[in-house]
Amino acid sequence: MSSQQFDHGVHFFKVILQKSIQEGKLKVPQSFVMKHWQGITNPITLRLPNMTQWEVLWEKTCDYDVCFCKGWKEFANYLSLSDSQFVVFKYQENSHFNVIVFDKCGLEITYPLRETSEKCEDVDESDYSLEIIEDPSSSRRKRPKSPSSSSKIYKKVKIISKEQKECKHEKSKVLAHARFYNSKHMDMVAGSSCDNILKRSRILHEKVKNEFSCEKDFFICVIHKTYIERDLLVIPRDFSKIHLHRMEGRNATIFVDQNRTWNVDLKLTRNDQFTLSGGWNKFRHHNNVKYGDVCVFILNKIKGTVSFQVVIFSLEKEITTPYFE
Repeated sequence: MSSQQFDHGVHFFKVILQKSIQEGKLKVPQSFVMKHWQGITNPITLRLPNMTQWEVLWEKTCDYDVCFCKGWKEFANYLSLSDSQFVVFKYQENSHFNVIVFDKCGLEITYPLRETSEKCEDVDESDYSLEIIEDPSSSRRKRPKSPSSSSKIYKKVKIISKEQKECKHEKSKVLAHARFYNSKHMDMVAGSSCDNILKRSRILHEKVKNEFSCEKDFFICVIHKTYIERDLLVIPRDFSKIHLHRMEGRNATIFVDQNRTWNVDLKLTRNDQFTLSGGWNKFRHHNNVKYGDVCVFILNKIKGTVSFQVVIFSLEKEITTPYFE
């Protein structure tokens, strides 16, 4: 009995050779081409468990010789593929393949953060680029209500949100935990749950970005599922370039008020993006930070030390006690 009878997909695997990376081509097994290639069009889409999608062109040299070509080398470099790694391709439909990658020891790799790929179509966990706007009148503005008595008022920022395909991302994320195996029930649950949360979260985010002003530098972060499921939070690239230059590898402190602090690591990914990790989960649990909440991180830098005061805008509390009203 074939696995296709369970998940309506068909798999093939490839052991990566250095030659395929250097030449920028990967040959598809002839047996797969013979049985399943009919109807597959150019380009194909390769989708990873981190929900990034890559378009790759293929070429056919004879009846059953098909190679991935343009786009394959970039895809391999993004994953840092090397000789003897093991890659599994699962054909879904409409020229889409789900892809999982194993290292030389047979363990599935940790995929790059989806926010860090400029090539990926989908989302990303820092789905917000930050532009600081100087506002001479901010010091004279009336202090708005804050969810924390120790919170300060913040400088006005402009946030540009990559909202396109957001709901599609959340639905796909649920499917990713099932190893890409289709489930109509899961798809319906994902769709119904993400619509309302995303809509409310965007409204709350708009309130925060429009009402807050402060003399200190800060960034605003919408809490996506990645920040709930993993012990990390991605800092917007533009903010990092300006304020965290040469700070990689250092420890930082995050807190809501000075009575309780958490140590976190400032890590720089291989794609030159800073994250807060190794302590973010503890902070999140203690302060009940949930998916859809909006957080403001206010930067304090004193003699080489870094700390962030965090103001949490709870999506749940916004229902009963709206902020700024």
